[in-house]
Parts: sequence; C-alpha cells; structure tokens
Amino acid sequence: MKKAYIYPNSSNVKEHEVYNPYIIDFINSLSPYFEFVNHKNPTNGGVGILDVFKYLFRVDVIFLHWIEKVPERKGGLIQTLVLFFILFASMIFRYKVVWTMHNKFTHSGEKQKLTRMIFKSLLKRSYLVLTHSSQGIKFGESLVRGSSKKIVYFPHPVKDRRPSKSPQKDTDILIWGTIAPYKGIKKFLEFYTQNNLDKKYTLHIVGKATSTKYFNKIIPFQRKSIQIENDFISNEELSNLIHRSGIVLFTYSKNSILSSGVLMDSIGFGARILAPDVGAFSDLQKLDVVTTYKSFIDLPEVLDKEVSRSKIPDDTALDKFLINNSWNRYAENVIQQLKYSIR
Repeated sequence: MKKAYIYPNSSNVKEHEVYNPYIIDFINSLSPYFEFVNHKNPTNGGVGILDVFKYLFRVDVIFLHWIEKVPERKGGLIQTLVLFFILFASMIFRYKVVWTMHNKFTHSGEKQKLTRMIFKSLLKRSYLVLTHSSQGIKFGESLVRGSSKKIVYFPHPVKDRRPSKSPQKDTDILIWGTIAPYKGIKKFLEFYTQNNLDKKYTLHIVGKATSTKYFNKIIPFQRKSIQIENDFISNEELSNLIHRSGIVLFTYSKNSILSSGVLMDSIGFGARILAPDVGAFSDLQKLDVVTTYKSFIDLPEVLDKEVSRSKIPDDTALDKFLINNSWNRYAENVIQQLKYSIR
C-alpha cells in the first residue's frame, strides 16, 4: 500500500479555531488506497509542517491543505522555508505533492506577499493541484501561466444527511458557521436593517465568533426578528435548525473564498441555499443546487422569491449531486488523477 503524509493533522484539527471534519473525512475516504503515516501521530504546539521531516523520505504522497496559513503560524518564516524545501526535494526523492487549493490566499489578509510566493511555488512544484471551485483553475493560471494543466476541479465532497421527516418551519433565514469578518455578516446586517428587511423576515445567526471584538460589532443588531448566538452547534441541532428555516444564507466576501465546508454541510442536510455568485456557489448554481445573487442590492428581490415556508423544492438536482459527490467517489477521482490503480 502507498504511504502518504497529510498536513495539517493536529491533535484537534481546526479551521478558524472551530472544529472542521474535512481532514478526517479526507483521510477516511483515501485510507483504502494509502497508509497515512501521521494519522495516529498528530502534531501539537508550534511544530506545524516541521513534523514532515519524521516521514519525508519514506512517503509516496504528501497531501497539503490550507497551506496559505503557514506564514501566520508560530515560527511562520521557518515553516515557510521548510515548505519550500519539501517542494524542491520532491524533484529529487520522487514523492508526489498534492495541494488542495481551498481559498484565494488567506481570509485574514495577513502576510499576503509571502502567501503569494507559496502559492506560486505550489503551482510550479506540486504534482497535482485540487480545487473545489472551477474558479480555482482560472486563479491558478493567473498566478503561474500553464499551471491550469495540473489543476483539477472536483466539487467539495458531501455527506447525505437529510432526515426522513422535517419539522415545521418557524424561521425565514438561517446563517450558521464561524462568525468571522471575511463572511461579511456585519455588512449584511447593516444592509438588512437599513432596508427594513428585519421587519419582513425572521433571521437566526448562530456560530462561534473568531473574536469577542467582532461579535460585539454585530450583537447590537439583535432584536425581536433577529436572533444572534455566539455558540458552537452540534450536527443534531444544526439539522433541526436547517429544516426549521426557509433558506440558509451566505454573505461571504468575494476576495478570498473559493469553496466552503459550511455550504456542503448545509447541502448534505438538504438546505435551500442562497449565496453570492462566486467560487463553489457559482458552480453549484449551474447544477441547480444553489441560488446565487450578485450583490446585497439584489437581496430584497431574491429573498422575496426564495423565502417561502410553503414552497416545496424539487430535490431532483440535489439527489443527483449527493450521489455523484460522495467522499468515496471523490477518493476514486483523486486516485485516478494520481494514476494509481483502484482496487
């Protein structure tokens, strides 16, 4: 069996300080094809990507995720230099580097020059670049001409977790997931209240804020028709919330986003999605799985069409998408791109 290393694989895999199951799902789906040498040996503290030296010369593939965050980590400059060495050494020791491009640079906007250097090196040296948005191919090509030949788009894998019965709807709009500046929630609430949409719809915002400072900027918008909670949410609670809501709304900034785990979890629970026309949202709009809007200015009209407690959606497109984009199907696609045989 081929041996693989995956980054990041910390003792508590997090994205923006909120637990993210993506890495675990990725490992589980590819475990029939690879032995992940660091699966049961997660890193702790500030070790980061330096951990790879324990395995570097005995692996066939190195899978990299959210690598744009490396410069922001403890000892970020040293970790970045290690990353450059890993990419250079791959040409000598013949292991394959597979990078999943989740975003355009970092959501925080910090250390962008160094991140840009990392992206260019990854586009030049990686054996394969995976992206969950077709816009990732164009973005990569804009950084390194000719790199689109090695970039492959597959939609973010999804789990079908739709319940057999749905509770009665009591909320018009749900926004859930990490409460962070890049998601544009504060700007949305300003527009939403200034246009008196709070007098027309009920809105529920729930998720763990990345900072108390940012949460304090949005909590003043809370009122009878707008409920805002700074708290983690379990899958069971989330499923119930989604099915009590007319739509799940995304208000993301277009600057850094390519794909979204929150989007795929919402789809897996059978949510009706309204999102900005960017990245993976645009891709899924073409498949009739998501409805998109160009800007907040369009929202009043779009919301009138989409928010309806009596509307019964046609799940044909959703059924097809969930079947074609399971984690098992994704693993098979990755293996084919790596030119390994599927057992």
